[in-house]
Amino acid sequence: MSRQIGNAFQTPTLVELEARVRGLETQVAHLTEMLEALTEESPRHN
Repeated sequence: MSRQIGNAFQTPTLVELEARVRGLETQVAHLTEMLEALTEESPRHN
């Protein structure tokens, strides 16, 4: 089984890696926006 998985794996191309990075950057930006919105809404605890 592991041999089948190992044989099926192919190194991603540069274009595929760039697309994955862009997707991750977009996710980080969305998460950052949501976190900022949540911290603005929550009361401050001093």
